[in-house]
Amino acid sequence: MNENKTSPFTHLFNYGAICGLVMFLISFILWMIGVFPLGTESMYFFWIPLVFMYSATKTLRDYFFNGTIHFWGAFKAQMLVVSSYALLYVLLIYIFGKVIYKELTSDYIHTYLLELQQSKAGLQEVLGKKYSDYEDQIIEDVSKTTLSSIAFKEYFNKILSGAFFALLLSFKLKRTNPIPHVEIKS
Repeated sequence: MNENKTSPFTHLFNYGAICGLVMFLISFILWMIGVFPLGTESMYFFWIPLVFMYSATKTLRDYFFNGTIHFWGAFKAQMLVVSSYALLYVLLIYIFGKVIYKELTSDYIHTYLLELQQSKAGLQEVLGKKYSDYEDQIIEDVSKTTLSSIAFKEYFNKILSGAFFALLLSFKLKRTNPIPHVEIKS
């Protein structure tokens, strides 16, 4: 009998796509309740991609590779999940900012400058007299923000944090000596 088994690539891509949709829906819900979706509140949901990365790689190991996966294999698998998640999420955010939430860029600038103002005391303590030059440069750079630059920053942050967590999860998921497969005959 010929099974229609998905390929490992499709399996990982699907997990990443579902994760991207879930993260976009969370951003959309935040926006609907009046919370800026790309602000610090979005950090409360950092764990959701970890669940998808772990589940996708564990399933890959157990069902596609007979219980065996090496560290770099697990890392590459998780990076495919992260890449597809980040790409779909950023694409949806970009479309959302172009079509529905046209104030996304101006609200991003406003939120960023507000958070900078709130952290001013701590930054002054760390940087001392250099803070005023640093603050002027940040304000100048933030005022040049575009929707494309927001999308690129979001993508870069997702890939970078995904790579960090993929390294950690790969240690947990690697298995070179699988438990022997036992078939039950009826």
